[in-house]
Amino acid sequence: MLVECVNDYAAQVGTTIAVTPDTPLLGPQAAVDSLGLVMIVTAFEAKLNETFDAGLVLASEAAMSMRRSPFRSVGALVEYAEQLLAEAKIQ
Repeated sequence: MLVECVNDYAAQVGTTIAVTPDTPLLGPQAAVDSLGLVMIVTAFEAKLNETFDAGLVLASEAAMSMRRSPFRSVGALVEYAEQLLAEAKIQ
């Protein structure tokens, strides 16, 4: 789902992004700018909540205060989403 969100964003802005688990979403090597990250995270959160009938919030205060940001890469964000789904007992 996250890859689809990244690809949708890239299509909207007229570019392509080679998406792998290591694709950075934050920092100087990020594949997207800050607005792009917000758009991708928002779309991913909506897809997760719709698909799993959940009420997840990816960009929470807890996420923002983590020592290693869950937004640092595609793989990290997927792992974070899986963790939240597991905590909510949704699988």
